[in-house]
Amino acid sequence: MGERATHPGGGTRAEAPGPNGTAASPLPIPAEGPSRGSLTARWGPVTLLTIAAALLSLYKLASSPMWSDETASVSISVQHGHGLWSAVASDGGSMSAYYLLLHTLFLAGLGQSAVSVRLVSVVAFVVMVPFLYGLVRRCWGNQVAVIATALVITNRMVISKAQEARGYALGLLLVVVAAWLLSVAVDRRSRPRLVAWAVVSALACYSLLLSPLFAVAQFVSLGTLRRRPRLVRSAVIAVGVVAVLVVPLGLMALHRGTGQIDWIAPISAGSVKGFLYGLIVPWFSTWLRWLMLVVIFVGIVQTVREAVEREAGSLERWHRVMLLCWGVLPLVVLLAISFSVSLLQSDYLIASVPAFAVLAALGITTIARWAGAGAAGGIAAIRAGEGSRSRRGPAPAGLVLAAALAGLIVVYPLVDSWGRYGAMIENGPGETALVVGLARPGDAIIFDQPAQRMIFNYYLLADFDTAGKLPLLPAPAWPSTAWGTQLPYAADHRVPTPAAIAALDGRFSRVWVVDGGWAPLPRYLAQSRAMLAALGQGYPVVGEEDFRGVKVLLFSKSGPRPPGMHAWTGGG
Repeated sequence: MGERATHPGGGTRAEAPGPNGTAASPLPIPAEGPSRGSLTARWGPVTLLTIAAALLSLYKLASSPMWSDETASVSISVQHGHGLWSAVASDGGSMSAYYLLLHTLFLAGLGQSAVSVRLVSVVAFVVMVPFLYGLVRRCWGNQVAVIATALVITNRMVISKAQEARGYALGLLLVVVAAWLLSVAVDRRSRPRLVAWAVVSALACYSLLLSPLFAVAQFVSLGTLRRRPRLVRSAVIAVGVVAVLVVPLGLMALHRGTGQIDWIAPISAGSVKGFLYGLIVPWFSTWLRWLMLVVIFVGIVQTVREAVEREAGSLERWHRVMLLCWGVLPLVVLLAISFSVSLLQSDYLIASVPAFAVLAALGITTIARWAGAGAAGGIAAIRAGEGSRSRRGPAPAGLVLAAALAGLIVVYPLVDSWGRYGAMIENGPGETALVVGLARPGDAIIFDQPAQRMIFNYYLLADFDTAGKLPLLPAPAWPSTAWGTQLPYAADHRVPTPAAIAALDGRFSRVWVVDGGWAPLPRYLAQSRAMLAALGQGYPVVGEEDFRGVKVLLFSKSGPRPPGMHAWTGGG
């Protein structure tokens, strides 16, 4: 019988002897299309993961009221013309792409309800899943892709940002798409895709504060590839595109300065620990947190070892270097920067979550492979003559262990924290209804931060849309813009000084104070306490009501406290 050889198209050919004993011309058998089983194996996991991401991000999407940062997104995005550009610039530009997208959707008829504006983040989160899966599958195979993607979509910090009207989910999507484009561009030596990577990376910089670190990390990793003139020229062009596109962002950031982030606690052992836990193991139990850190450490070691073993300049080595740069470089740079300007907020580095998830997935599969090899070796030692079994691929014990470890790390934290879905950050409807219901002519209202004014305005205007008229409200003393307008957002952490309080000169019989308390740094607490102490000197009767961390205080010259308000405890 003749030998069977593989046909270049994927079929096989038979080589039968010819009349003279030589091989006759082979007749190619047409290549068959992909089977239903192969299509299911390729697209089934990513389809299920995408559906799971949609369900996890849509669950209880409307259960939590809009909080001050989300109302800031609305306040910026509803502006027009100069007001819009002024608001975007005063915010530092780091979420300008998100604001402009939201502005465009508002013009197209998107409502301002919590569900409507949060759906933008949901869609970005869901669209990110197939790009992440495709990237990891291209570099490390199906098993690692499934585990890593599952770890990302069940990360509770990521889920919370996917349910928030802010630019974090959009920034995460753009960083992942940029990494996918870079992988395809390098693999196919495609200049258009490398330029597309530059454009998407620039858009990511306009969506997430620390996205430039990820663009730098991805570009730096290219240094491990072989120096091909075409690749070098394409890389230079791509860097030039990014540099030109981010010039406006740099100008806005320089104009704004550090005022946008000066509320973040300075670097310390405690802040670094909280930052890392919030980024890698949010809401994990202590024992599971250590397990996750162990598998990430194993994944890092394995990735370094494989990078060293791979041929210099090869794609396989670059894949591993890119992963290490993606996960480690932004983290190290951020920690170094935080010694001068603190940026230790885990959500600012949300785009690092996929890298750590891949490292964890590699750690899980490595440990499972070790266990499988150990089990196979033990069985071979017991059963003489069966040692070859240890060389037939992953042992069943290893596959079972990989599935068990992945399932534990993915499912347990999600189930354990299920009751925290839709956790309320600020009770905007409650504080607004209280003041609107009890305010009367002759009162004044002070917001300790402009952000608190925006959340009040959001729910005030929402009620106005329903009732058809604005309620009778006290005069806004801080900020003093007239009621009925949504303020362009600008991060301003000042509060009225004691001198400003004294300048009120008894013009108001009662003063309402909405005290957010969301920047608990000593200097802000001192400012707030000085303001409250100055008010207390002229208004001896003080009532207090707490709305999930936001306090509403009523300073009155005389008379009983309103029903439901208790005596002020003196906290700032």
